[in-house]
Amino acid sequence: MKYFSLEDKFKIIKEYNNCKSPAIIKEKYGISKSTLYHWIKVLTIRKAGVYSSKKYSAWDIHMMERELRTLKTENQIFRESQCSVISPTEEKIKAIERLKDKFSIHFICRTLNLSKGTYYHRNKNRPEKTSYQKNDENLKPFIKKCFYDSKERFGGSKIRIVLREQGIQTSQKRVDRLMKEMGLVCKQTRQRVTWATREFRFRSNRLKKNFTQTEPNIFWVSDITFVPIQNCDSLYGICIIIDLFSRKVLSFTISEFSNVNLVKTTFDKAFNYRGCPTGLTFHSDQGTQYTAYEFRRHLRKLGVKQSFSNPGSPLDNAVAESFFSIMKREELSHNFYTSKEELENTVAEYIDFFNNMRPHKKLGNKSPNQFEIEYLQLQELKKEDEENQNRLRDILKTSSS
Repeated sequence: MKYFSLEDKFKIIKEYNNCKSPAIIKEKYGISKSTLYHWIKVLTIRKAGVYSSKKYSAWDIHMMERELRTLKTENQIFRESQCSVISPTEEKIKAIERLKDKFSIHFICRTLNLSKGTYYHRNKNRPEKTSYQKNDENLKPFIKKCFYDSKERFGGSKIRIVLREQGIQTSQKRVDRLMKEMGLVCKQTRQRVTWATREFRFRSNRLKKNFTQTEPNIFWVSDITFVPIQNCDSLYGICIIIDLFSRKVLSFTISEFSNVNLVKTTFDKAFNYRGCPTGLTFHSDQGTQYTAYEFRRHLRKLGVKQSFSNPGSPLDNAVAESFFSIMKREELSHNFYTSKEELENTVAEYIDFFNNMRPHKKLGNKSPNQFEIEYLQLQELKKEDEENQNRLRDILKTSSS
């Protein structure tokens, strides 16, 4: 069998491309027609003139043909529009008006590097907005109002809840999309203050992560966080007390000194506000303010039991920790405070917002005050029902006697 080098094969293929028939090549070189076609199939010519053994699939050929059609159409658009990608916008719009019956508007805009939105906005005969787009435009003012009423704290999920209470039904995905279009971004978390660990003693944990309570004034939780004030050497401590039943913040105190007086003052405010309830258990972490003898003796005098988180277990006091996390994310981490009074006003405003406006998932998306009001109304109805039943029972006894 005769051996053909790569150069010989290229030479034979070139003769074939110059209109020499396979019969003449067979007679001249002694190769069959199938061998010739195999060489042509395997040895394809690159643009640089170097031969490659790459094989093209049917899909590759289809995509190349598709790209070729696209390029031909683009060339035709450039010729007939007499525009280029750097032509003025007005000239491009006039060209689209001339060619829109022959080519699609989408294809013309893409070829001339013009946004379809720009064309429809400039074009007097642009199509009217769809009903879906009109609904979006009508919904945007309500979303913006809810967002700014919450002092930029609400995201899509909370705004959807508020809109639903106003009788406006929509999805969170739609609210998120419209907020993104309007550039509305809720406040984000800032770096938090951390403090060193220390030795703890074992204390009784009466709560045991049972954060769901069926009645008010059964379990209160408390915690302290720290906030810097400008031109002040020390951090100011914020102490809060929350009723687990409704997640309502009952009281707060801000002091430069994070000591027993801070938690004692905060507790007395909440205790008097709730009318000195009985059967109360007070839960906190094992901070020195809560474990101090003076504070523990004060609670015993008032008949209040005390409960402590396990050492190194912040989840044992998750509700109080969560509140501070939310308040920092939505308010404290976005401001610089120059005085104690400014910090007190900010915290008071936020707690009022938290108790009266902010929906709580654990409360069925109701605010703490709304949840307590509905509970009291239900208790009044039950009391009236019992009184009516007692009267009816007395009437039946009187009539039978």
